[in-house]
Amino acid sequence: MITLTLPMTATEQISQPVSSVSSTARLEELVLALQERREGALEILITRTEKPCFHLALSILKDRDLSHDALQEAYFVVYRRIGQLKEPAAFKSWLFRIVSRCCHDIIRKRSREIETDLEERDDLVAEMSDQPSDPGQLVTRQEQLRSIFRKLPEIDRETIALREVAHLSYEEMSNVLSIPIGTVRSRLAKARQRFIKAYRKEQN
Repeated sequence: MITLTLPMTATEQISQPVSSVSSTARLEELVLALQERREGALEILITRTEKPCFHLALSILKDRDLSHDALQEAYFVVYRRIGQLKEPAAFKSWLFRIVSRCCHDIIRKRSREIETDLEERDDLVAEMSDQPSDPGQLVTRQEQLRSIFRKLPEIDRETIALREVAHLSYEEMSNVLSIPIGTVRSRLAKARQRFIKAYRKEQN
């Protein structure tokens, strides 16, 4: 789990409410609680959202350590800027946009190509593949699909990940990528076509 040590200003320390937040609170309630700096709100938000955020970061950066770094920075930004969010219902797309930007900041700061080390099963390739009945064939198929996915252009990996891994709607993807919904649809269609083309080429 992502753990942050966030410094508070003297004003925040004085005004911080004593009441804690229920772990069963709805996401919108957690956002409001964090805006009020209520105890436990950030920790619960991280627990609720870090898995899809990590998958998104990993799909962009292709490195687990760098992905953790991106999430650390992203949640720090969330903590500091949560007061700027006017619509709590828009929190998820706002969060994914921050994660995406933090990932691209890391990429821009690195002069060399990021090495890949995907150790865990990739949810995306599992969803896009027909599962063979033989366990050995299943492992081979998933490794093959992971390899194909890693070779896609960065923009394709990010677009597919937002839809298939993070399960964002077209509207949410539009907000994250800062592009029109029509462009989201065409970009996703092209990314999927390139994935399928690469897969078929691998089979021949």
